[in-house]
Amino acid sequence: MDASQIQESKVLRESGMYVEAAEFYLKILKHNPSDKLAQLGYIKSLIKQGRKENIKPLLFRAEKKLFELITEDYTFEQAHDDLIFLSHYLNHMDSLSKYYHEKLRQYPDRDIYSKCIKKISATAMLTIPETEALNKKHKIPWLLRLIFHFFILALCGMLVISLGIDKFNKLFWPLAAALGLFIGAGIYSYKSKSRSGQW
Repeated sequence: MDASQIQESKVLRESGMYVEAAEFYLKILKHNPSDKLAQLGYIKSLIKQGRKENIKPLLFRAEKKLFELITEDYTFEQAHDDLIFLSHYLNHMDSLSKYYHEKLRQYPDRDIYSKCIKKISATAMLTIPETEALNKKHKIPWLLRLIFHFFILALCGMLVISLGIDKFNKLFWPLAAALGLFIGAGIYSYKSKSRSGQW
């Protein structure tokens, strides 16, 4: 790719015209199939379009092409970086780590593989604290849970008393409403945390 082609492709990508950018790279590759910058640009366009519209097949296709690219030229560091980024997005880091460890066993003199393994480990370390912080954020203190359960038991007891003693009959519906409110709030909180844990 020459300077004008690099600039034109950059304008297309920055404008969010990822389909047009992919077509532009394909035209370049038609005339020069070995142009690695065009190959990588095409793959990046697939990734951008796949993430933008949540099209997983495009992302899987991009991942496959990145593997092909680093197989053809194992020294192409930018392709390795993009593969690590995409694998992290697709939650394929375990399989990618195994791939690099296997390559390192086969070719111990290729520093690029050990470098990629370190990058994968660093990426994993950066994402773990976020998960732990999220869990701590949603964790309810044990004392607050104890008070909540005690209050529920007290409401249940008062509800039984209001049914058994005539002068407390008027308290039945307010107590029942309060009990229903607390139970409903507890169920809603539990379901909200379950949904957030899935994402």
